[in-house]
Amino acid sequence: MFGLPKYIFKTLCALSLLLCKPVKTMPIFIETSATPVVVLHGVESSSEKMIPFCDWLSTSFNVKVFNIEIGNGEKTSLYTPLPKQLEELCATIYKIDELKEGFNFLGMSQGGLLARGYVEQCNQYPVKNLITLVTPHGGEFIKTVTTNFYTDFFQEHLSVAGYWRDPLVLTTYLFKCTYLPILNNEIKTDESAEQLEQISKLEHFIMIWSPYDTVLSPAESGKFSFYDEHLKVISLEDTDLYKNDLLGLKYLNEKGKLQTYETNCTHVDHRNPNCFPQLYPILLKYL
Repeated sequence: MFGLPKYIFKTLCALSLLLCKPVKTMPIFIETSATPVVVLHGVESSSEKMIPFCDWLSTSFNVKVFNIEIGNGEKTSLYTPLPKQLEELCATIYKIDELKEGFNFLGMSQGGLLARGYVEQCNQYPVKNLITLVTPHGGEFIKTVTTNFYTDFFQEHLSVAGYWRDPLVLTTYLFKCTYLPILNNEIKTDESAEQLEQISKLEHFIMIWSPYDTVLSPAESGKFSFYDEHLKVISLEDTDLYKNDLLGLKYLNEKGKLQTYETNCTHVDHRNPNCFPQLYPILLKYL
């Protein structure tokens, strides 16, 4: 996971090198039964770090788990732009025949944005339940960070720039940010109607967030809330995105298919055993 602002400092120092080279994505899976589950790690993470979580899913819910890694994990998740990561994710999933009839997708942090991207823009192997854990659906913004992440350089070389949502320059975000405003249907594209349709097809869309999350800013971004121009958190229901149903979230909610759950775990702990007792009764309903 990423830890701003320390994460920003590390990123700015490392970007001058840009030594990472994507390698072939390989899924790691654990054999069991029932509807299969795909798990995707977050930024500055890897499939290896998700093994305890995947082992727990497999044994607790009797499911076959595919623990997918994008490229070489930590470096690719940080230095490869999200649109390119999404292309690789979709190609990887389409190589797994056992997913053809559908699967449940669990995305951790940034991995949740990619999982939702798969649903909206790929989904030939259909996702039944989309489950995101502490995922910045409403973007990431820290007012003490003054770097302009909307330059071509950052958009092309830093994954977090793809969901940096600065409410003080919202127009710039909408037209320069290359991932989140498109994914959220905040701007109209040729894919907007298809994205809405695919989200509406989900059996359930589950968002798990925590007020103790000090990585996401705001923490409520994990349930699709974000800052307004006064840096006050706007609830999902008060956004134009929801009221105008630009992405199908209102439709899902009215059908009882949009669910939000709160834990008291830290951001990273959602993949660790100390949070599993809180996650178990939630996931039991959908896996």
